Amino acid sequence: MYRKMEVSLSKDLRKKYGIRSFPVIKGDVVKVISGSKKGEGGKVAEVDHASGLVVVEGITIAKADGKQKGFGIQPEKLQITHLDLSRGDRFDKIKTLAARKNIVVEKPEPEPEPKQEEKAETQKEQEAPVAEEKSEVEEDDKQN
Repeated sequence: MYRKMEVSLSKDLRKKYGIRSFPVIKGDVVKVISGSKKGEGGKVAEVDHASGLVVVEGITIAKADGKQKGFGIQPEKLQITHLDLSRGDRFDKIKTLAARKNIVVEKPEPEPEPKQEEKAETQKEQEAPVAEEKSEVEEDDKQN
């Protein structure tokens, strides 16, 4: 049976859209608000409607053989901090619900993802200062 799995929205999203909860899908960014994983968060990796659990990237549990497995969390223990509105039907639903409270919602512009080359350049830039810092420390040690 298909279970509608709604998750509460963060305070800023409630104010922005005028609604308290919205169905969670893969791609939303959530935060755990209660339970053993409280305070952790990340992007939703999987929504299992049959068992009623949500799996979040970065929140895992160790299996008996030592491997890591996604940790299923109940939707009432989560809070959406960023909605994935890339799907048009989802944006239309938000727009309709917000219109009930006389709130006008503008379509968010998609965030451009950096190209592969740009990612490599930024990683090199981040690694370079660390090497310089180490060499300065080594020079200080040699002088003393």
